[in-house]
Amino acid sequence: MPKQTELKSATPVRQSDFVDGQKARSLALKRADIERAQKRQENDARINVNASKWRYICEEG
Repeated sequence: MPKQTELKSATPVRQSDFVDGQKARSLALKRADIERAQKRQENDARINVNASKWRYICEEG
């Protein structure tokens, strides 16, 4: 039976690198959530609740 060898990565991964990556991802997700919430508020403010039909507002520019 062939001997199983352990695979070692060429560059050792430090715990601090992993933690830094996690923090960066967490901040990016929070930032994206805040941006989505702001866009949602802006779009909701443009809805005319007294309109008889839903209409999409097309901004030409």
